[in-house]
Amino acid sequence: MTPKRYSGSVVKRPFGAGSKSEHDAIFLVTKDGDYVLRRQGDNAFSDPELEKLVGKKIQCTGTLAGYTLLVTNCTVV
Repeated sequence: MTPKRYSGSVVKRPFGAGSKSEHDAIFLVTKDGDYVLRRQGDNAFSDPELEKLVGKKIQCTGTLAGYTLLVTNCTVV
């Protein structure tokens, strides 16, 4: 998969309601959809670097895998 550029607002909200994996996740909300943000190789349930982006608008480069956006580079705009 080729990385693409995405932009939108970063929010934190519940994910996986009613499942054993239910937790708060960090999402990128774009005009085309909402994607769970994750950095390659980092903890899927808690990432302090992504937490710092909550409430901000960003541009990032990443690869979309289903509903998860694996980011490689993020810039606050």
